[in-house]
Amino acid sequence: MTSPVLHTSSSRPRLIPQDLALVGLRLTGWLATTMLATFGIFAVFFIVLGGFTLDGMMRHLANLTARWLTADLARREQFEAIAFGAVLIGFVLIGFFRRASLISAFDVSGDNQ
Repeated sequence: MTSPVLHTSSSRPRLIPQDLALVGLRLTGWLATTMLATFGIFAVFFIVLGGFTLDGMMRHLANLTARWLTADLARREQFEAIAFGAVLIGFVLIGFFRRASLISAFDVSGDNQ
């Protein structure tokens, strides 16, 4: 006859596939939230640029679109590089301020139930 095994908090059973799934879902959620916050910053930028009105924001976006369509390839590539750099800097800054939640995404020690 076997006796039941009692697990203390320090000797938790190893559940590698479940732990990997948990960390993967948490990391995906962190990335999605950070990306949405980054795009939200740029949406707020365009709202501020338009004088806090939807009409003003749309006028600025229409102006940007018109200038984009008339620009040559070199200017478009330059603008793409600037826009990508701005989004990357925003993502890194928001990720830096959310680093505590990123670190806690890898902690699976208290999740045995």
